[in-house]
Amino acid sequence: MRGDEQQLIVHLPCQIFAVQVDKRDLPDYIGSETDLYRLAFWRLLDELDAELARLNQPGMLMLDMRSDMHSSVQDRRVIDAYREWIGSRMGLQLADFVAYLVDWSSNEQTPSRRSGELQEAVAKLRHKMRLVRTP
Repeated sequence: MRGDEQQLIVHLPCQIFAVQVDKRDLPDYIGSETDLYRLAFWRLLDELDAELARLNQPGMLMLDMRSDMHSSVQDRRVIDAYREWIGSRMGLQLADFVAYLVDWSSNEQTPSRRSGELQEAVAKLRHKMRLVRTP
């Protein structure tokens, strides 16, 4: 890297995040290159997400291809890993939230400080809920 490139990076208003994986200490569930890629990419996304949340700022992720040869397989791997990461985070959070609301609305006996907020949330979502009770 030339000196002018170094100076440009030094003065840019950005941070650099990188994940380096030591293949000698991988968990047993990492059995393929795709698993390894997903592990590293998800860790990078977790670090970025935590820092952006801490700063309460939006961000941009820019990826550099490791080879000069364009590969739709590599592109697909990035997209798939990102969608899985988003799905695992949003899906669990939303499912947990809805499960809590359903449980609360079915079992709440005594009012609490948050009762009003929870009643309002249930009322807004009731038209989307279909609760099936079994013995």
